[in-house]
Amino acid sequence: MEPELAMIIQQYKNVFEKPHGLPPIRSRNHTIPLMPDNTPVKVRPYHYPYSQKIEIEQIIAEMLSEGIIQSSSSPFSSPVLLIKKKDRTWHFSTDYRALNAVTIKDSFPIPTMDELLDELFGAPYFSKLDLHSGYHQILVSLEDHYKTAFGTHQGLYKWLVMQFGLSNAPATFQALMNSVFAEYLCKFVFVFFDDILIYSTTWNTHIQHLSLVLSTMQRHSLSVKLSKCSFGQTQIDYLGHVVSQD
Repeated sequence: MEPELAMIIQQYKNVFEKPHGLPPIRSRNHTIPLMPDNTPVKVRPYHYPYSQKIEIEQIIAEMLSEGIIQSSSSPFSSPVLLIKKKDRTWHFSTDYRALNAVTIKDSFPIPTMDELLDELFGAPYFSKLDLHSGYHQILVSLEDHYKTAFGTHQGLYKWLVMQFGLSNAPATFQALMNSVFAEYLCKFVFVFFDDILIYSTTWNTHIQHLSLVLSTMQRHSLSVKLSKCSFGQTQIDYLGHVVSQD
C-alpha cells in the first residue's frame, strides 16, 4: 500500500472498528407507516432443526449483549430464517413479508448504474468503502419498535436497529447516505446503499478526497469493514462491474 494511503487509514482507524451498541440518533431513522385499519401482523415461527435452534440461541444471545434487540410483548410477530453464507456461517434474517404487505411504500429514488458510469467517465483512481452491517447503523424510530417483533422458540424479541428485508429500508438508507455526503455527491463520491465509491482525476486529489470521506464518516459515527475495502486502485470491482479509466 502507498504510504499516503496507510497514513490516512491509520489517522481514521476508529472508522474501521466494528461498531458496538446502538448507533446515534440520526437525521433520518427508520419508520414503518402502516395502511389504515390493519390488525397486528402475527406469523407463527417456522419449524427449525435442532442444530439451527442452537445457532439461533447463540445469535440471540450475541444481539442481546450488543443491545440491538430487546425482549418484547408486542402483538406483532414475524418469523426468522437462518441462511447459509459463502463462508458456511449463518446469516440471521427476519421474514417481514407479511408486515411489508401492509406497509405504505416509500418512493425515494434509488441511483442507477447508468448514472454511475456517467459520473466516472475518465477518472483513473478509485477507492471503495463498504459499511459494516450498514443497516444496523440506523435506528428504528422508538414508536415503531413493536412492529419489528420476531418470534423464536425462546420467545419474542424486537429490533432497535433497521433490518434488511423491511419495506422502505433501502430508501431510508440511501436517503441517509445522500444527506451525509450531499456536498460530495456527483463530484468525487458515488453511493449505492452501503457501497461508497470515491473517484478522482489525479493521485493527490484522490488522497484528499479519501481523507474528506473518512472524516465525514467519523463525524457521523459510520463504521466501515476494512476487509471489504479497496484503496487507490486504477481498476476496481463495483456493483458487478469492472471500472477503470477506460
